Amino acid sequence: MHPADLFMTLWRRLETRRAAVHALAGRLEADHERSGRLAAQAAERLRDGAAALAHWVPEGDDDAALERALAAAQAIDRWFAPLASWYDTPSSTDHPLASARVEALRRYNRDSRFNADPGDGQLILRPGLLARALNIRETAPPPADSDPFDPVDLFQTLLVVPPSLTIGARHDGDPERRIAVQYHRVAGAADQTPADPDWTPVISVVPLAEAEDDLAIRQFRRDGEDWYDPIPRALGQRAADAIAALAERGATIVLFPEVSVHPDTLVAIKDALRRQAVDGSIRYALVGVKDDGADSEGGRPRNRALLLDRRGEEIARQTKLHCWDLDSDQCRSYDLRDRNGRLLDCAKEDIATGDRFTIVELPDFGRLAVAICEDLGRTEPSAWITSGMMVDWLVTPVMDSGLTTERWQAREGGASSRTGGCRVIVANSMALSHRFNRYCRRNGQEEAIIRDCGVALLFQPRASQSSAPHIACLTLDLEDPSPGHVHARWEPDRWPTLPDPEPEEGSDA
Repeated sequence: MHPADLFMTLWRRLETRRAAVHALAGRLEADHERSGRLAAQAAERLRDGAAALAHWVPEGDDDAALERALAAAQAIDRWFAPLASWYDTPSSTDHPLASARVEALRRYNRDSRFNADPGDGQLILRPGLLARALNIRETAPPPADSDPFDPVDLFQTLLVVPPSLTIGARHDGDPERRIAVQYHRVAGAADQTPADPDWTPVISVVPLAEAEDDLAIRQFRRDGEDWYDPIPRALGQRAADAIAALAERGATIVLFPEVSVHPDTLVAIKDALRRQAVDGSIRYALVGVKDDGADSEGGRPRNRALLLDRRGEEIARQTKLHCWDLDSDQCRSYDLRDRNGRLLDCAKEDIATGDRFTIVELPDFGRLAVAICEDLGRTEPSAWITSGMMVDWLVTPVMDSGLTTERWQAREGGASSRTGGCRVIVANSMALSHRFNRYCRRNGQEEAIIRDCGVALLFQPRASQSSAPHIACLTLDLEDPSPGHVHARWEPDRWPTLPDPEPEEGSDA
């Protein structure tokens, strides 16, 4: 029996008895002598092997059995600690189970998990590559009044990624659904150290869709309802030129916004990445595409973000999980009309939604998750991912009018950065800003016209969740967007803090 597989068995027992484990953790925290004795006994049994430790834990749900189960799981958690360290430790070579650590690493590199059976989830290292070097959040037994309680808070090294998660409906009125959750670790040698506080990657965004017709919005009726479907132009040369220019400027990652990339443009992006792979600085690109829907139910297109490595090879993909259905105000703001010129009262997004959320561990960048547009504003999965999966980066490609520090992207991005102690990036195109300006001019709202179009928001968390994150807003001139891309070195000490949101009408604030 491998220690990782025993941990999963013990984890299931702790998960099913959350209330009892919560009370037990509080008692053991107050009784240092007893908790220390249990820890020493569990560590000694583990030195004799996982089977010996399993034999030490009795069956049953009484307190005596439960406290041994918790002590045994925490002993295994400490046994894995050398694998989460940047430095060699004596325990990594002199432990009787040293060969089991070799097996654990083999599984981790091959299967992206320590446990053999993924049916109950994936057992991974709790810290991401940034290793919580900023000490943004410490692991400690929760106070007695902590709510909600999660047994994961009792471990410092290991984290269980559940096999599935309940999320919201595709459209309003649809039922909730379950999606799969997957952790994917890209094994490879790293020549950068994201845990180094002096590491300052260069983040770049290529809006690509600069003019209104670069991202056309098709409207149609189906089953008595109005729908919309964004259609990107082929802009391969523009994308390739941007990649070449950003590689010369030291960019670490290049982001292309939601549904901004035509299939022909994707080919050009991959070719451009390959050309700079040896001498260029770009490690990764995240590309917002729209698939043709050949593999979806009903043949509806899929809204996806593809993660590419420096050679243009696909590492992972994330499909949008929620539809962005537009209400009457949004239809007016984006000037969405039917074939007779009538403004639409509402319009549904015509996509097949995804059934999986993927978290990726990158050797030169850290632990990354992608929440496409509407997914950022949903409690599940974005809030759960940032708070529970210890991600280093949450990247959100959107299709919207210009980003600012007052709109919903700033509110939701700031909340995700605070909750998860993670860095958040929002990347936007420019096409809808032209539609918004047309609406403003027709209605005499000259003061609202967008001139400097926000195409990127960068959020850096603070040590305290009560403190607003640092934020940077990167813009391009809407009428003259040259050079067609933005980039910024991650130096949050130079950025202002996110301003407090303006009070809503009728509030007492």
